[in-house]
Amino acid sequence: MTPTRRNVLLFAGGAAAGTALSPAPWRLITDAALWSENWPGVPAPPRGEIRTRFTNCSLCRAGCAVRARSVGDQPVQLAGVTAHPQSRGALCPFGIAAHHLPFHPVRLREGSVDAARVAISGRVGVLDLRPGRTASWTYRRAMAAMNGIYIAHEPPVAYDLHKARTVLSLGVPLLEGWGTPGNVWAARPNFHLIQAEPMQSRTAALADEWLRIEPGTEEEVVARLASRLEAEGPALVLGHAGSSEETVFAHSEAPVPAAWQNAAALVTRLEQVEDGSLDTLLIDESATDTYLPWYTIAPKLKPNAVVVTFTASRGGYARHARFALPVAVFPEAAEDIPTAIDSPEATFRISTPLAAPPPGMVDPAGFVADLAGLPKSDTLRERADAIHQSGRGTVFTPADGKSLELKSFTADAFWKALTDSATWIDEPGRRKRLPYLSEPTPRPSNVLFSPATPALLSPLMTKLYQESNLQLAPNRVAVNPADAPAGTRGLLQTELGKCAVEITTDPAVPPGAILVGSAPGILDICGPAARAKVVAL
Repeated sequence: MTPTRRNVLLFAGGAAAGTALSPAPWRLITDAALWSENWPGVPAPPRGEIRTRFTNCSLCRAGCAVRARSVGDQPVQLAGVTAHPQSRGALCPFGIAAHHLPFHPVRLREGSVDAARVAISGRVGVLDLRPGRTASWTYRRAMAAMNGIYIAHEPPVAYDLHKARTVLSLGVPLLEGWGTPGNVWAARPNFHLIQAEPMQSRTAALADEWLRIEPGTEEEVVARLASRLEAEGPALVLGHAGSSEETVFAHSEAPVPAAWQNAAALVTRLEQVEDGSLDTLLIDESATDTYLPWYTIAPKLKPNAVVVTFTASRGGYARHARFALPVAVFPEAAEDIPTAIDSPEATFRISTPLAAPPPGMVDPAGFVADLAGLPKSDTLRERADAIHQSGRGTVFTPADGKSLELKSFTADAFWKALTDSATWIDEPGRRKRLPYLSEPTPRPSNVLFSPATPALLSPLMTKLYQESNLQLAPNRVAVNPADAPAGTRGLLQTELGKCAVEITTDPAVPPGAILVGSAPGILDICGPAARAKVVAL
């Protein structure tokens, strides 16, 4: 064959076609798949006794009851507990895949603990991003002993969806993991849901009514619907003031020992802290329910202040901290979970560890207690004894699905039930009614926020959410197709700064608006008075 250009191309094309029709490439693909499943580094399934264990999920305040299938000491499957009076057998996607969390590739596994302890000096503050825990009381007692400041973003109220007949949600992701999912869906048939927000979320698609509103007009919507809400009440307004008394209550808390209350620092909100007053700030983001933008924290610090964060990853406040100390994650950590936002009655439950944490993990409450010289004690047991002394409420035990009065338990039996993942629920008469909800949270008029997710997801959920667009990936924004081309890099700019982002388009986003995720980098520049714009690069 003469080696002309035409003949070479014909030969190459014939060879490619012949190879595709032969069994060789398909056999190579099969063998490569088998080899890749058995090479060194691929996790091997554990071997051992198969048993059922129980715990409570600590990824959020919902604290849903969990039934775990374990092989030896390794949980391999998580599911809900059907008979639980609050979680009612439901788990969110994060809870279902939470046993993957300890293996996340970006997990923080080491930190300079001794150096951090030496560097802490002067006026100390503790920022608690999940108040209401037993650890929170340890922080309060430690700050009282050190003349420091205990800072908490307190949830002011609790909501009773079962008493509501009309619910007006102003952009709150009610049906996407808000509150306790099982409790929300159990109450759902009893109320008429009006979802008011600029774009159709999954909650809006499932609501009885969707009111498409302009960003920043929430107050006008409440005023316009006030007479209707009063006529169709009891009404609950989520995200704004103005609910019926039957549906909103002061957030109650499980009893604590009297000695703790007498030796605890007052709860201080961040805006009450004097600017430039802190030499050291300790941030507990081991279990976060909220993220306070860094621009609200930085003014409270003195120049060259020491910032120590207790965290599971290098994201979040670790970007601003001098020391990032690693912590155990669910389901490794033994900790109690505060009362859920949709539970008017106080609760107490412990997230019983299903696996051992890796070496070198730091207990944030123990670290702070040592700084203050507090005596070592089993604080969870002390609080359980205080609850038992109250003699109130009922105890649900997941192993048998039964609820019994607390009075029927001895102190030791109650503690054993708690460590076996029981839930204590206070009696209803202890809650206090409030005439209104919290004040609305200021938001930029053209920035829309997608539902928040835990700071560190399982590797599986991270991959699914980012590749399926079910959630915006960190540093990705969505705009209307008329505002910017899709698939380009850009800058999200506000008066507070700028952030590199990837631009995607969504026709559901109103023109001129920007949909952002809950990534710390983006939240840090989206201030309450900032108008944002996206500039394509």
